[in-house]
Amino acid sequence: MLERREKLRAKVAIPGYAAFPGVALETRCLIVDLSGAGACLSFATGLPVPRLFSLRFGSNPKAHEVRVAWKRNSDVGVAFLTPRVDVPDVLPD
Repeated sequence: MLERREKLRAKVAIPGYAAFPGVALETRCLIVDLSGAGACLSFATGLPVPRLFSLRFGSNPKAHEVRVAWKRNSDVGVAFLTPRVDVPDVLPD
């Protein structure tokens, strides 16, 4: 499969919390891979995910603004609107 990502992503299993515009409570997700430029999130099946939202990692209170790059079933690929800094690059196997 052709890799189109700018940076390789590390496989992780981090709880995530998405804040959708106009929704009072955060929505839980699982962050399954991550880089300084983007991430792959797994949501409950059938959950409508807006194009833009905020994402937190685990217990970290800092939120990152993201945009949806792709959707496939319950998985959603997102790009950070502001790249995360001081994140090491992932080296290929």
